[in-house]
Amino acid sequence: MKSQQSSPSDSPSAQLRQTLRELNNYRFSHLKDPGCKKRASVALIIRVRPTFPDRASFDAEKCSRKAGTDDSRLESFFDQGWVQRGEPEVLFIKRAARKGDRWTSHIAFPGGGRDPGDEDDAATSVRETMEEIGLDLETDNCLCVGNLSERVVTTWLGKTPYVI
Repeated sequence: MKSQQSSPSDSPSAQLRQTLRELNNYRFSHLKDPGCKKRASVALIIRVRPTFPDRASFDAEKCSRKAGTDDSRLESFFDQGWVQRGEPEVLFIKRAARKGDRWTSHIAFPGGGRDPGDEDDAATSVRETMEEIGLDLETDNCLCVGNLSERVVTTWLGKTPYVI
């Protein structure tokens, strides 16, 4: 039997890099008049956990917001050895259990409804993430990669349409 060796392009980090490249270049569709007033946004938060003996390090010259475009920052991040050998992780939250709350105990991405003061959907997800878990997505060591297309969905009650 022939043993199969995995190539560097099969690693979780390499696959994540390719997916984020595609998302960064994806031009999402914006619904002009979805016919509903409520909007919600969530943040998909991915971090790369270094494996032993590597240590995470932030190269401000290559990865900070001042260092260049999102494309170049994304490439600089994934060019680091500890990232290539690291293990990607996705952040989920478990909503609090409260009587009468329709979202009680749900597993979800951080996020929620848009407030009148939110400039756009990205601002909603940044604000909601800070409120729910205390993570500031506007720091230099966070990289916003892109948006998915907007969707009109209804709640589990089937009555209220939302744009997500």
